[in-house]
Amino acid sequence: MISETQQDQASLYALDLLGAEEAAAFERELSANAELKTLVRELRDAAGAVALTAPQGALPSAGLKDRVMQQIASESRSSVPSNVITTRAGAFGNWIPWAIAAALALFCGLLAVDRVKLQQRLAQERNASPVLVTLAPMEAAPAKAEVMVAWQPDKQNGMIKLKNLPAAATGKDYQLWAVDGAHKDPVDAGILRLTGEGVAEIRFQPKDSARQVQAFAISLERKGGVPKAEGPMLFVGKI
Repeated sequence: MISETQQDQASLYALDLLGAEEAAAFERELSANAELKTLVRELRDAAGAVALTAPQGALPSAGLKDRVMQQIASESRSSVPSNVITTRAGAFGNWIPWAIAAALALFCGLLAVDRVKLQQRLAQERNASPVLVTLAPMEAAPAKAEVMVAWQPDKQNGMIKLKNLPAAATGKDYQLWAVDGAHKDPVDAGILRLTGEGVAEIRFQPKDSARQVQAFAISLERKGGVPKAEGPMLFVGKI
């Protein structure tokens, strides 16, 4: 990812505002960084677009020449130096390039900020994608059973998919656990009740904060579940 310093330098480089030494150093970075090259190209494209939006000078009106000549004659009679009119016109005209440069610098800065925000949003979306975990059967697990968990850390919830898992014995329940680094014991994530076909998709949410989940597990417990795992672990899957 491009740093904020590189973004600032790219904006100045696109405007040709870096000193010779700074520009040379930046170009060395540029040659080795494809993402930085893309940013500079985008900034230069933006610079060209802003330059094209500068208003074109309007054509002079028919009577402008006469009015200017009258003004010159009047100034001459008043013994005002002849360069006054030129100086005023120059002062008026010279601010335009600076205004365009300032607007362009602001535009480029905003573009860089938008780019950073987009990168951050994409990173957040990637982090928000569910973590898929396949739970491996332990020695006591029913044969042919398949278990998969889709966990969303940011939302603190998930879904578990069970297949070919027979109903729990009378007086027993399957119970899901989240093994979390911030807790001494696995966190209760709920009871798993299946249909007669041994198939289920069950949404779950740990009953305590689980920000550092390292694994999920299923145990066979007393009917209604227990606050702390007691029975045999049937399935375990590390993240």
